[in-house]
Amino acid sequence: MSRQHIPLKDITIGTKGWTTKVIVEAKGMPRSSQRSPVKYQRMILRDSEGTKVQATIFESDIDKFSDVLTLYKTYYISNAVVKIILPQHRIAKNDYQWHINSKTVVQEVTEEYSSISLPPYNFVSFSEFSKYINSDAYVDIIGVVIHAYPPREIPTVNGPQRIQELLLVDQELIPKILTMWDQFIENESAAIVKNIKTKPIIAAYRIRIVSFNDGSMSTKGSSTFVINPDILEATKLRSWCIDNEAELEQLTLKKSYVGSSSSAIKAPPSHEIIEVKDIQSLEEKQTTFWLQAKISIPHSNQKYWYMACNKCYRRTNIDYKQIFDCVHCAEKQATAMPRCLLEVQLSDKTGALIATLFGENAEKFICCSAETLMQNSTEDHTKRTERRAYKKSWRIIRTVPKQKNIKSAGRSYEAHRSNKI
Repeated sequence: MSRQHIPLKDITIGTKGWTTKVIVEAKGMPRSSQRSPVKYQRMILRDSEGTKVQATIFESDIDKFSDVLTLYKTYYISNAVVKIILPQHRIAKNDYQWHINSKTVVQEVTEEYSSISLPPYNFVSFSEFSKYINSDAYVDIIGVVIHAYPPREIPTVNGPQRIQELLLVDQELIPKILTMWDQFIENESAAIVKNIKTKPIIAAYRIRIVSFNDGSMSTKGSSTFVINPDILEATKLRSWCIDNEAELEQLTLKKSYVGSSSSAIKAPPSHEIIEVKDIQSLEEKQTTFWLQAKISIPHSNQKYWYMACNKCYRRTNIDYKQIFDCVHCAEKQATAMPRCLLEVQLSDKTGALIATLFGENAEKFICCSAETLMQNSTEDHTKRTERRAYKKSWRIIRTVPKQKNIKSAGRSYEAHRSNKI
């Protein structure tokens, strides 16, 4: 029997004794906060009028609700904690958010006639990505995962981070890369990889489109995924997969065209390459720059390596190969390992700037591993290493993300290796 309930728009901090009826429109996997070990799970709820609210479950309450609040099912909910949400944290058009805890009452709506229907999804086709490249817009996509590359680390403006790239196609047979960052690797990506042989269909919500590989996808903290969703669009896509099995197999065999398994980044079109002198004037408009530059070592009084957590690559004072609890990534069995780091100069005919190379990029430039550098820290070995680097005189394309910290009199940048030219 239908219960009395009010619409989401009428629920505020001061609303007492309310009950509402909503459908679970999106639900993320449990994850930990970047700034603390607090575990949380976020979801989007929608009522029959189309109003949405962001709801979050914390810590032990996540297990309590693990078998309820199922995706695409309808529920009566009452006694959630209503709070104001700041605009920068808002992922639903609502001034309020909910905290669902052990006192929240959740009852599934079992009568089919009382359930809320989902509206048609507005998925963006892969051919339309160019409209959204490097914009502030979030998009929803649906595609077939045909290959998963191994996880790897890359340098970023916030330090080294782990990524895993998935190769997707849509019904236009357009292959695109989806980059999963950080906790998405351990959660959503791991579930996708487990089913990779079945070519799982994924619906991804709140995804950003970036310029790499002529428009690829990238997760953000608020992104959510559904594997093999029970929606009409997924049913149609699965039928298409069956009809185009041979073409999908060919695309899977040709997966290397995106070159993801290497740390090299695909070189951009010539019109995206700028000169060093132009970076300062563009810093307010963009955070990534492409340069054609010569790379060199500006000074030799560098250590060239630091001791790091083998999981998150943050600096640690723990001794080599010792097992420890990492305070940065909460890894309980982290291992202290050396990681290469060197300051370089990128220069062209218009000027020069200081940049930082990390990890594999740094090792390839100086032709020496971080462990070798650690074990041979003599002055003679350092000079031989520098001579090998100078002998290369690389002229390469670099992407240079803006760095937040200031070094000496100028801003510091981080360099990413691309293909030689």
